[in-house]
Amino acid sequence: MKDKLFIKNPLRIILLTAFISSLLLLLLYGITILENKVEKKMVEISIFDVISIARNDATSIERILNNAKNEDYVKYIEKDFTLQKRIEEHLKILLTKNIKYAYLLYKDEKGIFRFLVDGSKPAEKATINQKFDIESEKWFNLYKTKEPQLIMHKLLHELSITYLVPIIQNGEVKLILAIDFSINKIEDINEMITVIKNVIIGIILITFIFLIILIIQTFKYSVMKKVVYIDKLTNVYNRNYLQESEDFINLNDYVLATLDIDFFKRVNDTYGHDIGDKILKDVAKIILKSTRTKEDIVIRYGGEEFVILAKARRNDHASALNIIERIYKNIQKNKFYINNENYINITVSIGVNLVPFKSKTFSEAFKLADIALYSAKNKGRNTIEIYDENEDQIANCLSISEINEAMDENRVICFYQGIVDTQTKEISHYEALLRIVDKDGTIITPDKILPAIRGTFILRNITKCVLDICYKRLLEDEKIKINVNLNPQDIINDSILSILITYAEDRSVSNRLGLELVENEDIMTCLDAKENLSMLKELGYKIYIDDFGSGYSNFIYLTEIKTDYIKIDGNIIKRILEDDVSFLLVKSIVAFAKEANIKVIVEYVSSKEIFDKIESLGIEYSQGFYFSIPSSFETKDLVVR
Repeated sequence: MKDKLFIKNPLRIILLTAFISSLLLLLLYGITILENKVEKKMVEISIFDVISIARNDATSIERILNNAKNEDYVKYIEKDFTLQKRIEEHLKILLTKNIKYAYLLYKDEKGIFRFLVDGSKPAEKATINQKFDIESEKWFNLYKTKEPQLIMHKLLHELSITYLVPIIQNGEVKLILAIDFSINKIEDINEMITVIKNVIIGIILITFIFLIILIIQTFKYSVMKKVVYIDKLTNVYNRNYLQESEDFINLNDYVLATLDIDFFKRVNDTYGHDIGDKILKDVAKIILKSTRTKEDIVIRYGGEEFVILAKARRNDHASALNIIERIYKNIQKNKFYINNENYINITVSIGVNLVPFKSKTFSEAFKLADIALYSAKNKGRNTIEIYDENEDQIANCLSISEINEAMDENRVICFYQGIVDTQTKEISHYEALLRIVDKDGTIITPDKILPAIRGTFILRNITKCVLDICYKRLLEDEKIKINVNLNPQDIINDSILSILITYAEDRSVSNRLGLELVENEDIMTCLDAKENLSMLKELGYKIYIDDFGSGYSNFIYLTEIKTDYIKIDGNIIKRILEDDVSFLLVKSIVAFAKEANIKVIVEYVSSKEIFDKIESLGIEYSQGFYFSIPSSFETKDLVVR
């Protein structure tokens, strides 16, 4: 009966498999330790005499070279054939059964190692100045430390060793005496290792058999699968569970919410990842206590983001919304302790999709909740944002799969619109504008791309594509300057920053690549964003604040990050002719910018009348259809929709 219970319990098989695997690792570790100890002892015994001989021979060669006085050793030996033969005889004396090669080398001006004298047998002897290929950094370390170096080469039946002795002239390493010798491994050790390896192979076979049993039992008792889908840190479902279950979730039964811990990166950076993990666990506990055990589903989607499926009737969202609000308030009023005495307050942003059943798939329903979450972040975080089902902003957008496919097939391109110097009427630089070439050749504009991916990692990948396109364009034409649009999250994303830091290794690129950011509270208040923008400025990038005047408009912030340019929101410029308030607003922005030594660009300059108006204000740069429409060098005769 006990045996049957053992076989029917996959957990016990897992423990047994883990025990066997641990035993296997211990055996492998033991072999490695044993082999290393034996080899170390063999090396210590065998190389002592060789090292003494090599050092003595290096001293003898230095004595021979004393006549060189201040002349470079390399040139001194190269021009004296008799001296070469004399040194060669010294090297030949070193050759024994185990010492196979002895030779004198130097490093030329290009860092290439070359033979100077070779004591090898005539059939294997290298010629003077013949190139010598090295495989170890220790050759270069010798020049830094000016100390002998030992290089070990592990072969099947022997230990091959190269011993390097520096020959120094005027405090610098000029020559290297190199000796190659070998030590045969002990046959008994090889036999013992072979036996152990055979034992390990046997254990692997046993382990494989148990794994097959484990798979069969796990399949038969599918109720145990749930254990696999629990996040170990937070004790809620993990993303694996969602991937397996999303096709079976009845969207009619739930309200879908996505929850993100505000400024969680700052918690990790300030208090460390251990405290960050503790915060995650505490937040998860609050979510679980605030939800209904048998009705609601909580999933850790990734990092600090959670997905909550709150049970609801089709025409009654109240009970589900109460759950979401309860989670929000309980987190808000909780004290998150970082030690026994001190605590911090944590807030969350939540995006809610009240009608997930209107979406064809869970992924589409989730995307709408994620858009609401992104909106909550943009509005200052610490809030609940409900997706407005009446908004039609993504109805005509490309799907995420279509956008991914376009990136895979290199159909993401850029159009470029000129930014004109107001005084000279000549193009100063260009703004790169995202486009996707559809399969039928149609050009897709950002309004049909970005809403579908806003708040998702796909947006970051699109940014990388645009950066790559502009980088290559700058390399092709050293005379042009290009601006790229970045999202607030790009400025705190390590992968985007890494790309920009790499580009900045060539200052001629960073000096011609402008970074345009839409002003919002994320940029204005995030400490990491400010620090990263300052770092990017130091690397040579110019910082542009786009759509200035449309939202947050923090004038003090512009001076904090030393903004180079501001682009006044085009919607204000559209009204500048007939709206006195818009004109006064532009006038005020320009006056502030001149005082702060910030250059101004206006967008949507669509007519001569608008241009004349902004020219009268002394605005430095203009952009709009009055001067040029966006165009691409890569595509021609394409339909724009």
